[in-house]
Amino acid sequence: MAKLKLKKLKLKKKIEDDSPKRKKEKFSLRLKRFYRNNRIYCILMGISFLCILMVVISLMIYFFSQTSSNKYGNRLDGIKDYDTKENIKAVEKYITENGNYVKETVRVQGKIIYIDITVKPETSIEDMQNIAVGTLESFSQENLSYYDIQFAISREGQPTYYGSKSSTNSTIRWSKYNID
Repeated sequence: MAKLKLKKLKLKKKIEDDSPKRKKEKFSLRLKRFYRNNRIYCILMGISFLCILMVVISLMIYFFSQTSSNKYGNRLDGIKDYDTKENIKAVEKYITENGNYVKETVRVQGKIIYIDITVKPETSIEDMQNIAVGTLESFSQENLSYYDIQFAISREGQPTYYGSKSSTNSTIRWSKYNID
């Protein structure tokens, strides 16, 4: 049995040695032959590769342009011409002079000035509105025509009372307010 296996191995080796070795063709010749045999497949693959490349490039341009630009766009051009530091100090002073307040916060974000006031629980709605109107007197006319102003006046145990003044309007619009 072992002799038979040995003979078979020698025979296989002899056959392999006698067979002519095939030369490898150059890559360019193999590529040309593949293209000739699969022309439609190659054209469709080229078109799909170009489409995928265009989609990837356009997505990259879209997302990178989003991160490199200002989050407010060009709406804030010229905002440095309208300084609000002195106006905010005047608003804080006005609110502290009023006896009904507990806490106030004034902040500027973009073209919006947020005024959050916490008042005593016994303060009436008319008094809250008067406080908000009084804060508008602390702003210059230029700033009132450039900035929007948002009011949030809260009382303990009551829902928050919201108001807003647009830069194009001269009055404060108040939200619906229900007392339960």
